[in-house]
Amino acid sequence: MIKRQLSKKLTKYLKLFPIVAIIGPRQAGKTTFAKMELPNWKYFDLEKPSDFGRVSADREFFLEQYGEKCIIDEAQLLPDLFPAIRNYVDMNRSKKGRIVLLGSVNPLLIKSISESLAGRIGFIELSTFHYLEATLFRAIKLEDFWLRGGYPEPLQWKLGEHFVWMEQYIKTFVERDVLRILKTSLSSQKQIQLLTMFAHNHGQLWNASRIASAFGVSYHTINHYVDLLENYFLIRRLIPYHQNVGKRLVKRHKLYYRDTGLLHYLLNLPDVEALRTSPYRGFSFEGFVIEQIIQKYLKDALNPLRFYFYKTSQGEEIDLLVQEGRNLIAHEIKTSTTIEVGELKGFQRSMEQLKLKKGIVVYFGKENFLLSPQIEVKSAESLLT
Repeated sequence: MIKRQLSKKLTKYLKLFPIVAIIGPRQAGKTTFAKMELPNWKYFDLEKPSDFGRVSADREFFLEQYGEKCIIDEAQLLPDLFPAIRNYVDMNRSKKGRIVLLGSVNPLLIKSISESLAGRIGFIELSTFHYLEATLFRAIKLEDFWLRGGYPEPLQWKLGEHFVWMEQYIKTFVERDVLRILKTSLSSQKQIQLLTMFAHNHGQLWNASRIASAFGVSYHTINHYVDLLENYFLIRRLIPYHQNVGKRLVKRHKLYYRDTGLLHYLLNLPDVEALRTSPYRGFSFEGFVIEQIIQKYLKDALNPLRFYFYKTSQGEEIDLLVQEGRNLIAHEIKTSTTIEVGELKGFQRSMEQLKLKKGIVVYFGKENFLLSPQIEVKSAESLLT
């Protein structure tokens, strides 16, 4: 077991809120994280019939007996628990750090919490491993981590065998989560084909109508499916940044698979050689670095952060804009091992249009250097460790 980067954030939130919810994709390590950080807390798993019966039989009595320093896993399975928790913490509202809820990313969980526990709860999103965490977990090179993704379990498996884990993960999502929430008429095989189609559009401007036409369903069906993937933290929707800069700006968003292990399974890229020669290599690396940068920003952030991309109809583009308060930091991502000034003209013009003072170019090379007083070039390896 390794110490996750969100450890300090959990400690901070337990001093600010009576309840903390740790949410994230299935198998990202939420339970391990909570048990390691809070070893003396009582733990109940609502997927265990015995624990579910114990909690659901008399929710008020359960909280009176066990409500202090209590971890409740898969909390979304008992939404009626949330009003009882609200009443329990309100009896001593000033007391902090009392209950930790864990939940596979289920939109029903978020809806239930937002209705019952607003103002009493802090959310922490635990993603799959960041590269720095993975290097503590096992010796692994950046390219290998990019290929495999950050789910803890398959990182321990042999290369190639990790595809078996990915296959079962997606199968479980399709047969368990999608059918329960969407009640779709699409078969499991059709859903996996749809997920694969999304993978082929990873990092590109989103066009639901085009995908719906190609797949033979309505664009509403496609958008509902994307919403579900986003709610389960499997896909990230990156929205365009809009500001009056005298340019026609792209208004469609982009979609990225948040874990490149899943992306590469769907694109059938089982090894580094396949990844290096794939036409999707650039889009994959862009999404990988974007997700890693966002995780890095979020691990310590207490104030709201916003993430965008910027693109004009003339093709000038910034891959990732990070907004913290009034500050905007631009990131350009390149898969090349060298940087030529000429290939950054669009990035530089975009920075000028937005009057940005700081830009970072992330590339697959080894050296860090200043390209100009405003633009710093960093290797992906150094930026992410």
